Order: sequence, then C-alpha cells, then structure tokens
Amino acid sequence: MANDQPTLIRDFASRCRERIEEFEKTQVRCGLIGPSGSGKSSLINAIAGERIARVGVVETTNDPLEISHRGITFVDLPGCGTRRWPKDTYVERLNLASYDCFLLVTAQRFYENDAFLFQQLRALGKPCFVVRNMIDRAIEDGRHDHGHDEAEIRRIIEADIRGQLEPDPPERVYLTSARQPAQHDLQALLADIGAALAGLKQSRFVADMAAYGQDALQRKRKVAQERIPPYAGLAAANGSLNPIPGLDLAADVSLLLKLGEEISAIYGLTSSQFDYIKRLLGPKALPSLLTKLAQFGTKYLAREGLIGLLKRLASRELSRQSTRWIPLAGPLIAAGIGWQSTFMLGEQLVDEAEALAGEILADILSGNELPQQG
Repeated sequence: MANDQPTLIRDFASRCRERIEEFEKTQVRCGLIGPSGSGKSSLINAIAGERIARVGVVETTNDPLEISHRGITFVDLPGCGTRRWPKDTYVERLNLASYDCFLLVTAQRFYENDAFLFQQLRALGKPCFVVRNMIDRAIEDGRHDHGHDEAEIRRIIEADIRGQLEPDPPERVYLTSARQPAQHDLQALLADIGAALAGLKQSRFVADMAAYGQDALQRKRKVAQERIPPYAGLAAANGSLNPIPGLDLAADVSLLLKLGEEISAIYGLTSSQFDYIKRLLGPKALPSLLTKLAQFGTKYLAREGLIGLLKRLASRELSRQSTRWIPLAGPLIAAGIGWQSTFMLGEQLVDEAEALAGEILADILSGNELPQQG
C-alpha cells in the first residue's frame, strides 16, 4: 500500500487540475439581438463590469461580432430579415441552437422580424430575455413631455413591448440603464440569466458578471468558495510528494497567485475592472479605495506578500501538530498542512475580497452613475 501512495497522490492531483481547467474552459455564449443605437455595447459593458465593447459608435452589424469576457462570450448578432440574413434561414445559418441564452434589446420598439425571431428562439427552448434599454432617458422624457411618474412610465413601456411581441409575449420585460446599473432591472436580469443556466455554466456566468446588489455578492461568494478546494488539494498533493512540513508551501506560490487572481476577478477587483468602476464612483471615493486595493494586491497578488502570508499560516498550523509524528507520517502531515493552510488562505482571501467589493457596491448604490453613453 505504501508503494501505491505516490500514485494515488498523483491521481488526486490530476483530478484537482481537471476541476480547475474544466471551470476555466467553460464558456457561456450569449447572443444579443437588436438595432444599432439600442445601447447593446453599453449593456455588455455593464453586465461584464468592464469596458470590453466600444460605445458611442453607431454601426450596422453585418456579421456576428464576438466580444469575450473571460467565461462569457457576447455575440452581437446581425439583423434578421435582411437580404444577407433572410429570416427563413437565420436561425440555422447562425447556429443559434448552440447558444446558451439571448438578449433581445431595444431602446425604442421592436419590429416584425424581432418578434419573429423571439418566437423562433422560444420554440427552440432557449432563454430569451427581453430588454428595454436606456430606461433612464425614457423616464426623463416621460416626466418632461407628459408629466408621468416613473411607475406609470414603466407600466406604459412594458405593456407596449408585450404588445409588440404578440402572440406569445414575454413574462417579463427588463427595463435597464447602463448609466445607472444599480438601479432599475439590471440586477434582476443578471440573476435570471444565471438561474436559467445550469452546472458550471451557471457558476461561470455568476463569476464573470458584475455585482450591483448584495444578492449578487452572495452568489459570487458561493462560486468563489467552490474554487478553493481544488487549489488546496493541489497544495496538499505537492506537500505529500515533496514533504518539508511548514515550508513546502512556498513552492506553491504560483498556484496560489492564480487562485488570488481568479477570486479577484470574480469580485471585480482587477485593474481593468476597476477602471470601469472608477467611472461609476467618481473622484470622491477613489483615494481610500485605491489604497485598500493596493494593500489587497500586495497581500494576495504579489509573490513576496503571499510568501510571507503562507509562512505565517503554515507556522500557525504546524504549532497545532505534534512533532513526534513527523518522522512516521511526514507526507501525511505535509498534506494536511498544505490543505489546511491553503484553505485558510482561500477563505481569508474571499472574505477580504467580498468586503472590498461591498465597499465599492455601497458607493455605487449611493447614486453615482456613468456619463452619458451611446
């Protein structure tokens, strides 16, 4: 049995790597349908919490345009019912059956071909979410032009959209604003897209969507915590195959840096994500948050800081072990220390990332909004 132990450990390490790679390779394919000028690019950026699509440029989409955001691929689809993309072959030629979900987006109204495509996607059993974007402008115009309050404007718009998509209208119309992502229906839209997906695709979407509410942070916490065990398992395997109790974890720094980067991205704390958040927050909240982000990065995303943290965690865990067992079961003790220390670091990382993301969310909810976008 002792001779088989290295093989068992290597097999366990292989399974841990497979779990990490399976998550990394999982992709959610989301198609966007709607006319130019409906704010699809701004909506993509708001969903991603990062500026990944060009905004302010009105152009006709003649071919599918793919925009990737880690595990989510947004595809801006060409218009249905044109000479190049006739509606009777549209679904088959674009292989829409392979997509995971769709957003049918407008800033004004839907037309006959949009309604046709909506019904076709419903018939395929594909989740298709109907989005009336730029609702902030509609509310402002409705108040100015007709004296309606927000509730009345929403009622009128929702009823109008449902009428446009007869004979089988959607159960819900999502009224969104990329300028005010924490207001209106964007949070509900993201929650419902996630709920419509299953397994790793659901986890992948939750990991890579932006968080504009506490419920979203809680869903992200679940996904982030699920990422820790395979990394801890690899650390344990490394410790078993290279047993230097308490110090062997330094060899796992690259692995743990990867975990830190992954959890940082889940909570929107990467530099590219924060560049987008800056535009939501405005200058007042930046100095203290920038300091905290720098401290977080130094602690979890820099090699020197992480080595120091790992040594402290390993020493703390070693102090609980009886040293008289090391000569007899060094590999097993090393595995236990590797697992426990890495797991402790991962839990601490998630707690601090969530706290920092919570501060950012609190500032977003205070009423800041993005500048006007096209």
